[in-house]
Amino acid sequence: MERTSPDVRIVRAIERQPIELDKRLPAWARRSNPIIRRHLGMYWKTILPEAGFLVKIVLVQAGLIAATLPLPFLFDLALPTITASILLFPVAAYMYIQLLCAIGYAAAVNVADEMRYDTFTLLRATPLTLPSILASKIAATIWRQVENLSLLIIAAALFSLPILVSHYATLWPLDENPLLARAGMVLGLVVSLLRLVLEPFMVGALGVMAGAALRVRSSAVVATLLMGVFYFLLLNLLRFVAMPWPLRFTVEFILPLALPLLLVWASFKVAHYCVTRV
Repeated sequence: MERTSPDVRIVRAIERQPIELDKRLPAWARRSNPIIRRHLGMYWKTILPEAGFLVKIVLVQAGLIAATLPLPFLFDLALPTITASILLFPVAAYMYIQLLCAIGYAAAVNVADEMRYDTFTLLRATPLTLPSILASKIAATIWRQVENLSLLIIAAALFSLPILVSHYATLWPLDENPLLARAGMVLGLVVSLLRLVLEPFMVGALGVMAGAALRVRSSAVVATLLMGVFYFLLLNLLRFVAMPWPLRFTVEFILPLALPLLLVWASFKVAHYCVTRV
């Protein structure tokens, strides 16, 4: 049946919508990217958290922490909220683990299938570069989970500060290190939000590497999960080691951001080698 003029306008509006929504993202991460659209199918309708809203939350909470320098009793007023944060933490942790497993599984399976059926040859014949193809594979798996990820990011921005206050006040007592403890609280909040962006991409990169190297679904999935478990064990066990505050500062705030970036870079290098050696 021939389309009427209003039908054509509606179809064009729908086709343009992903580009308008994702125009601030790089080309390899947009839902209009053909590789991402191929994997998403009908699941492209997702909602992203407003970056401005998250920034406002962080600034407000940083301002409240700064206000505790002349008004330390504000910490006492925040104590009742710790209970709510502790109760929500297991639920959020379960959702995050489930989300990471889904991303790692999808990335490993997608790339293993591409290698198994030798369809990477067709993808490399397109104008897209191999790094952008690999990055789009990861982005597609994250887009499938982006609504759950957005919920976790907002929950972390709103409810994680009481736990961070308790943690860093214990680590660096407020009466002995007032500035260091408060700086740790603010940086801990920022780092926790950045980790929720970096770590899903890192797990996706590990899945892409495992899929390209092993080419078998089950082996790639198991390898991805094992690497992810080892990463989180290493990162969290280091926190129990006694160390001076400069090294502690590195473990708490620098390593959780630098290590995922390093693993993403290494995963891309290995995946690139495995794909191009064929």
